[in-house]
This record gives sequence, structure tokens and C-alpha cells, in this order.
Amino acid sequence: MNVLAIESSAVTASAAVSRDGVIVGEKFINNGLTHSETLAPLAAQSLEAAGMVLFDMDAVAVTTGPGSFTGVRIGVALAKGLAMPNEIPCFGVSSIEAAAYPFRNSPGIVMAAMDARRQQVYTAFFTAGDDAPKRLTEDAAIGLAEAEAFLREKAQPVTLCGDGARVAYDYFTKSGLANDLSVTLPEGDCVYQRASSVALLTDYYLMKTEKTPVDAIFLRPKYLRLSQAERELKNRK
Repeated sequence: MNVLAIESSAVTASAAVSRDGVIVGEKFINNGLTHSETLAPLAAQSLEAAGMVLFDMDAVAVTTGPGSFTGVRIGVALAKGLAMPNEIPCFGVSSIEAAAYPFRNSPGIVMAAMDARRQQVYTAFFTAGDDAPKRLTEDAAIGLAEAEAFLREKAQPVTLCGDGARVAYDYFTKSGLANDLSVTLPEGDCVYQRASSVALLTDYYLMKTEKTPVDAIFLRPKYLRLSQAERELKNRK
């Protein structure tokens, strides 16, 4: 199976191509440029690096959220735009699960977090799994105090990942949790979700589970909560 994957749910952007569960092309940037400028070229460059073209793809995968409202919209729009004219099925992947994927064999608990502001994170908790991290919880927007309470109850070592990992780590350091439970914050760009993880998760789900892709027209973002503009409109009403 050939998969073109796109990831733009946070500050970074990336695209990757997998062939039968192996990454054969990937481009990743963390330079602060807007995803509307960079994402389509990254997809083209990933296909070129793989020596493949869009028509070779069996699926176009994308993180559908949670995360940056604008980033998620750009990624989903690009995936639909690439897939629809070429009648390629689409597959949506949780940005939280994509962040956790590289740490699926870490001991204890993996907390994948994205900064939701106001001491809140979009997060889910996972334990080790061979092909994919095993979920303990579904994606949710929660306060860091609630996340700490959950981790203290489990009382296991913790690995943080995602663009909100630093925010969570700083909070847990001040609260004492980082010392009490041995909380690890990975260094460098490996902490961020990447399109390569999206591609490999898609290959796993489509080849080894009963999950199926969807027609591009049915692909939708999953935000978990209203955008700021929608919240302000609701308050005015």
C-alpha cells in the first residue's frame, strides 16, 4: 500500500510517503512559515523523494485534529484537494496519536499534548504497543491539573510529546510531578507529530484492522472545541 501523508496541526509541517509500511520519502520543517505556503510543496517534494507520483497513491492521509484550527483546516483542505480529482480515498488520523506513535515502546505512560492555552492541553494517554500506541483515553481538552491527577493515580514513568509537551513539563516541574514520577521530555524535533507517523499509522489501520478510508468529500476536521471566533459569537448571542 502506498500512502501520502500530511501533517500541519501545530507549529511544524511535514509530508511523507510510505510504501508497504516503510517510509520512502519525507519532508519536515519547523521554521515558522505559514502552512498555506509550505504544505503543498512539502507533499510534492516527498513524492519526488520517493520516486513516485500522486497517481501511485492508494490513500491520502492527514491529521484531522485536534490542534491549530487554521493548521488543521489547511491540511484537510490540501488532502481533499489532492484526493478528490484523482479519486483517491482519504484517511484521517488523530494528531495526538501521531505525536505518540514514535514513543509507542516507551515504558510507563505516554502523554501526547498540544497546547490549548490557559493551562489546558489537547491530550490523550497511551501505553506501549507493537504496531501502534495503546490508548488509555480518547482525545480531549483538559486542564493540566486534571492531567496531573490522572498521572498520579497511574503512578508510572511518563514520556511527554507533542507541541504542548514543554508547557506540560514546566507545569509538572513546578507541581513536583516531574520528580515524583520521572517525567521525560524528549529533545529536538522528535517531540513533534510528523507525517511519517501519520503514514505508518494509516498503513497499520488499513492493513491490520477493520478501519476503512473515506471518500474525500466526507473527510472532516475534529477540533474538540469551538474556535475563538465561534466562542465570541456564541457569547454575543
